[in-house]
Amino acid sequence: MSVTSGEQLVEKYLAAYKAYDLAAMDACTDPEFTFSDPAFPSLNSKQAKGMFSMFVNNREKNKMELEYKDIKKGINDLTYTATYTVRYIFTGRPVTNVIQSTFTISPTSNLLLSQVDAFPFYTWAKQALGLPGLLLGWTGYLQSQVQHNAGQSLEKYMKKAEATSS
Repeated sequence: MSVTSGEQLVEKYLAAYKAYDLAAMDACTDPEFTFSDPAFPSLNSKQAKGMFSMFVNNREKNKMELEYKDIKKGINDLTYTATYTVRYIFTGRPVTNVIQSTFTISPTSNLLLSQVDAFPFYTWAKQALGLPGLLLGWTGYLQSQVQHNAGQSLEKYMKKAEATSS
């Protein structure tokens, strides 16, 4: 895969996310796509698609906006990085989350195989959770609670989505 085509794939994927176009995002991902970040660690393809669907379908309620920049080749032709910023409302509080994302491209399908997002959890927790985030955001305990709650929200959303599509 050439550097340009890898950059174009990541650009297409992030542009689809910014446009809230789940089908276009899906077209950029390998069937074995995985996703991980501090709140949603180790999601398989179905869970990752569910998470993005949950975000996109709640965008008006949460006032979600997304911008991206700095798509760059990583350590090889199959790895790319990008920075994207998501602004939204969480528990009634405005959050601006600056995310460093690393994408890996499948050498066989030439589609995105993984996305690993990194952001400072403590910074997020202070914004999203207020005083509890300020006091406990640096602890593993709070992060594990956020992961647990995020996982439960995702599971509930996916069950509801499956029930409505049946």
